[in-house]
Amino acid sequence: MAIEDLKRNVNEKFPEIKEIEEVNKKRLMIFIPRELLHPMAKYLFEDLKYRYVIVTAMDSQDGYEIIYHFSDDTSGWVINLNVLLPHDKPEIESLVPVIKGVEWIEREIFDLIGITFLNHPNLKRFLFAESWKDGEYPFRRKHTEEKK
Repeated sequence: MAIEDLKRNVNEKFPEIKEIEEVNKKRLMIFIPRELLHPMAKYLFEDLKYRYVIVTAMDSQDGYEIIYHFSDDTSGWVINLNVLLPHDKPEIESLVPVIKGVEWIEREIFDLIGITFLNHPNLKRFLFAESWKDGEYPFRRKHTEEKK
């Protein structure tokens, strides 16, 4: 599917999505509320047959960003679903029911950043020993009130 057709289809199917950005000549970023994760992932993965690549996450000044990466291997486009979670409620529904392959990376993100994946089938430590101190997440930043 041509990228302009994909953007038009996303706007028609998901009118609540307000921001779609061509980050570069082969990467499209779709900014979605957490409630749209399952329907959007199903659309890309099941309907369009885009390949799931990976999930990345980071602690930014504005919240915790989770980016779900999909590839349209026929065109070379990478489609990203970007979800921003607030610092005071870092939780989102697990994508495991849609894509089984996200199970381990969600556990890794849970360990490193402390994002809770609700209804995950096995959300427990993945990288660290069970004796690792609860509430200690090595990839969380220490934010200050001052913005640069």
